[in-house]
Amino acid sequence: MFAPNVIGTANATAAGWGNLGGGVTQIFMMSVLFNPMVESGMLPDTAWRVAMIVPAVMFLIVAISLKLLCWDTPTARRFDVSVTGKTQKPSMMDYCVVLKDVRVVVMIAQYSACFGAELAMNNQLATHFRTYFQMAAADASALAGSFGLMNLFARSLGGITSDLLFKKFGFRGRIWAQFLSLFFEAVFLFCFGLVDNSQPWYVALAVLLCFSLFVQMAEGTSYGIVPFMNKQQLAIVSALVGAGGNLGAVIAGFGFYRPIEDPLLPFQIHAGYVMFWTLLTPCYYWAEHGGMFHGPAVKAAAADGPSV
Repeated sequence: MFAPNVIGTANATAAGWGNLGGGVTQIFMMSVLFNPMVESGMLPDTAWRVAMIVPAVMFLIVAISLKLLCWDTPTARRFDVSVTGKTQKPSMMDYCVVLKDVRVVVMIAQYSACFGAELAMNNQLATHFRTYFQMAAADASALAGSFGLMNLFARSLGGITSDLLFKKFGFRGRIWAQFLSLFFEAVFLFCFGLVDNSQPWYVALAVLLCFSLFVQMAEGTSYGIVPFMNKQQLAIVSALVGAGGNLGAVIAGFGFYRPIEDPLLPFQIHAGYVMFWTLLTPCYYWAEHGGMFHGPAVKAAAADGPSV
């Protein structure tokens, strides 16, 4: 859909600004909705539940607007199957064929280690700052929201880095961008798990923002690789990789972030999970693109679509 030499930037920016809503919501819900309700005399538990009505109504408004106002294609408001012929739904066999590719499996796992980590941290951070650093709920939510606000530029930066290294080093540059982003994500997540409450909260925040930068850059660099993995089954690959992100959040939530005596240990274990999949990055190799340590074995076909 986008030119090959800017595909990482385009996809990463679109997705990153979508996730930016998570950080905005953390701050908006507390400062504009929750706090005024509590100050007016409402119980905190009740105020939180009432505040949740607002995003629910917004979801309905957006959903109805998409249905009534948006076009299905650039040239028509409604998609007419008769114009393009009968569409063929992918079968279970198609999914099995795609999953036989070890590169796809590694990408699914790596996306579980970056986007999955972001989702897991969104669920954990406010509680961590509130209980471990003994902060007020509003302050803890604001710090947690800063993690999501990094989507304003961090995921785009991953896509931009992937595209720039691609222009300079070829496809090998995209793979190295993926490796380095995931590597430093794991490093800073582990470091976050070393910041105890004997240190000021802003030390934890500084490490958290470094982690946020690289976890979201890793998501952006993933978008620079996925479109080239299997162009015949790109929709299936994209769906599986996206599902891998959600699976990573489930694995982290149920496997790592369980109530234990040491509240910092889950972050350190999670960092090990990220590093494990990071070290499998050399599995990415295509004869026409090459890999981390080898150039292409055959001449690549002409790029699909124009460059910009």
